[in-house]
Amino acid sequence: MVQTERRHDRLAVRLSIIISRLLAGETLSVQKLAAEFAVSPRTLRRDFRERLMYMDLEYHNGICRLRSGGTQRELDILMFVHRSGLADLFPGLDRRLVSTLLESEASPCLVWPVPSGSSPALALSFYRLIKAITARQQVGLQTEGQRTEYLSPYRLVAQEGAWYLVAEHNGQPAVFRLDDIQVVQPTAETFRWNEQLYRLSENPGFVRALPHFRCIRQSLDVLSSP
Repeated sequence: MVQTERRHDRLAVRLSIIISRLLAGETLSVQKLAAEFAVSPRTLRRDFRERLMYMDLEYHNGICRLRSGGTQRELDILMFVHRSGLADLFPGLDRRLVSTLLESEASPCLVWPVPSGSSPALALSFYRLIKAITARQQVGLQTEGQRTEYLSPYRLVAQEGAWYLVAEHNGQPAVFRLDDIQVVQPTAETFRWNEQLYRLSENPGFVRALPHFRCIRQSLDVLSSP
């Protein structure tokens, strides 16, 4: 059972990476991918011809890419949902499904609950944090009565109708509710990426604890103090 789960995990990771590269416009070589993922070329050919059969691929002589004749609109949307972690919400998400949803006059899908509406200040903070995460750039945060300097932002996570910033400060995980952030001040300082913390923000237990993170952190600090 464990070996089967690991095999499925490797398959999911491999397909996710391949899809991301295809959506980015890359031309992929079966031989190079086989060496990269330590699988046989036959396995990669099966990926392209069976598991990714709905992606409108152009496959010839061991080279694969997305057909250039499709509209860029669907590709942009697919890239967005994969990078934002929304792809798994939609079974069988591909260009055909995206195109059908875009052409519909109704709203056939509804993801609920969703974060509440935002103010201009909240939108600006959200944008600056996305830019800082992408550039691996430290920021300063101003919340009510508190200033935090040299914060390393890693992810913005939506949970229970609100957005939370997962970050690192002084070598420790830090969580801020976006609604509580008054000012985001980008700095010229970059930070070294902590892959372990980045992956922690994908852990279901950690995500469920985000609304209570501050209380948990304060309790631990009290218990650890002399």
